[in-house]
Amino acid sequence: MQQLGRHSSSERKANIKINVNAPVTYNSNSEYQQGPYTTLYSSSTSIEKNINTEHSPSTPPTMSNLYHNPQPTPSIHHLPPVPPSIHPHSSSSDTSTPLPEQFRSLMRLITHSVVVCTSSSPSPSSPQSSVPRAMTMSSFTSLSLLPTPIISFNIATPSRTFDAVSSSRQFNIHVLADGPSGARIADWLARGNAAGLEVFERLEEETGCGYTKGQQKGEEAPVIKGPGVLYVLRCKLLDEPMGGLVKVRDHYIVLGEVSEIVELNGGDEGDKFGLLYTDRKYRMLGGCIVPGEGLEEGRDGED
Repeated sequence: MQQLGRHSSSERKANIKINVNAPVTYNSNSEYQQGPYTTLYSSSTSIEKNINTEHSPSTPPTMSNLYHNPQPTPSIHHLPPVPPSIHPHSSSSDTSTPLPEQFRSLMRLITHSVVVCTSSSPSPSSPQSSVPRAMTMSSFTSLSLLPTPIISFNIATPSRTFDAVSSSRQFNIHVLADGPSGARIADWLARGNAAGLEVFERLEEETGCGYTKGQQKGEEAPVIKGPGVLYVLRCKLLDEPMGGLVKVRDHYIVLGEVSEIVELNGGDEGDKFGLLYTDRKYRMLGGCIVPGEGLEEGRDGED
């Protein structure tokens, strides 16, 4: 990941510029009009590789390299919306773009929710204690409501967070606010778990949030509390049909049963919807499309 200049906490706060300009959408003439989304820009490199892909490197960075000379949290601020950065069929050469790259480009045009998953794994130095793990992901979705809510998400392996979820069978999903505070949490926890507890020890410095965690093996997963966290879903792996873990090539689909929803009210005034991610940038919700002439209310899902 690209090395960035260091900022103090006060400098980071000062760099948050609330200057919301109206977003843009296409019209029939391929010009741009007012539209429903506002960009929350992070000056870090793309987190696309980290979302749902929190790898365990074969040779992890040393503690001194990663945290004695750490990457700072970049400033996060509102930007005017821009058109999509890439077209699925665009190519800079005479050869056709490979299908996986076309698909990646297409998926960048689709808006995804951004949440943080936390869990705990046994400590290598003391099997009776636990190490908190966390990852930012964009594949979270609801699957079923009755008799109890079931959620799902995907993780590319190898992943330390996946190892923690599969071993403890407990995890928490944090719904982030669609503002700079939520984006700051997502960006910090998209950096991986190579240094273990250090990610959490610097959580308050980098995001303004604290956390609670169980001290013993088998206790509850960490809960992040503070600005930018709206809700926490306490979950456990589904017991059926395959223990809540379905392997698909180099990914696992994780199926979780929601046991409790905790409201934390960590959003700023107006930041009450969940954080979004599109075209390699964080987004916040904007205007609505209401039923009218030419739009049929409730047509999706009707028999």
